[in-house]
Amino acid sequence: MYFKTKKNILSIGILTIVFAIVLILNLKTLYAADDYIYRFVYHTPGVMPHMEKITTLTIPYSMYNHYMNWNGRFVAHSVVQYFMQFDTKLVFDICNSLIFVVLLLLINKFATKLSGKKYNVFILPLIFFFTWFYIPYFGQTVLWVSGSGNYLWMSIIYLGFILYNLTNRDLTITSGIIAAILGFLTGASNENSGPAAVLIVLLFMIKRFIRDHKVNLNSAISVIFSGIGFILMMMSPGTQKRGEIHRTWKLISDHIQGINMFIISKFWLVYLLIVILLVVAIIMKKISMDGIWSVVFFVIGHFAAIYAMVFSPEYPARTFFGGVIFLGISLFILVYSIFSEMKVTPFVVSAVLSICFVFSFIPAYHDISISYYQVEQQYKAFNAAKKDGLKDARVALMTKRQSEYNAYNGTLSLDESSKSWMNVWEAKFFGIDKISGYYQD
Repeated sequence: MYFKTKKNILSIGILTIVFAIVLILNLKTLYAADDYIYRFVYHTPGVMPHMEKITTLTIPYSMYNHYMNWNGRFVAHSVVQYFMQFDTKLVFDICNSLIFVVLLLLINKFATKLSGKKYNVFILPLIFFFTWFYIPYFGQTVLWVSGSGNYLWMSIIYLGFILYNLTNRDLTITSGIIAAILGFLTGASNENSGPAAVLIVLLFMIKRFIRDHKVNLNSAISVIFSGIGFILMMMSPGTQKRGEIHRTWKLISDHIQGINMFIISKFWLVYLLIVILLVVAIIMKKISMDGIWSVVFFVIGHFAAIYAMVFSPEYPARTFFGGVIFLGISLFILVYSIFSEMKVTPFVVSAVLSICFVFSFIPAYHDISISYYQVEQQYKAFNAAKKDGLKDARVALMTKRQSEYNAYNGTLSLDESSKSWMNVWEAKFFGIDKISGYYQD
């Protein structure tokens, strides 16, 4: 009882620290790019004269317009618009930090369940460090409201979908409804990670059918409804219009080459660790055949989520979020298989990575703080102009962002011209006629 209580206290302490870190970064990140658009009921990408501020009740109508005119990711953008209805970003900051903690717990749950090993509190920090160092463009996918809604929040849905389908429970009305809802939401979550999650579930279903000659009806229902959700998302007129490109073999091969270069430079160490740990686990007989198959299935899901983007008009690094999470699950299945009963080794590795984290966090925080100050000054200028009855505001533009942990790095921001897209939307957001910008020396 003493050791169990101590373990729980340590776990709560670690998760509290992670929550605090992510919350601090969220608080230092103000609205960016698309966030200003989603404050209002969506009509078109352009500003309309009389736009209504979004509310919970108007989200369905807004998402219908979004579906028809922009893209079919109505699940993700419903999350975004829910938080954009508040006059403060604090509600999102707190909820978003909690969701990040849930993501870590889900990765840990998969690792313990599929390795068949007991929870080790000293492995939990390693999961956080993995996400910190390997989630591409952390600022865009975790701290930016629109980006987080599309990537972090959707990962909770499709990971929940996979976890639900690993239980192989008997079909009841309740379980069938849950399976259908999770499947539909997963299919409609996004274009690459959602389908990759469905592929992972299908691989587990095939394995069970070959071994036990059984098909779980809950899983069958969830997969069918995921297909419905995916088709509905992809059939969006907005998605169809935006995706109208001529996919030549040269375009596809260029995308493959670009993705190859990215994943090799970004994930080579993780790939190497997985191979080494898998060999060690097999030699030491620390992993079962089911565990090996689990590692293989999530690695397949990793590559499926990433290489699905070769058919897209573009493949920004943030779209690989789901693929990174699947890779992390594969890695930590092996980590638990070998190190679950050890304390010293995971603790020492966590201590070393803590030092690496500090050296990574300090410049990231510095860069984020600079952007926060600059955007905050812009906000003050907008509010002052509105208070003084002025129709125009001229503000200093942001300096170049350096860190991938900065949500403003790689997202649109204000420009010099008052007719620029973001200038027009921010003017609408703050209730003034025009915003123009200038670069400071």
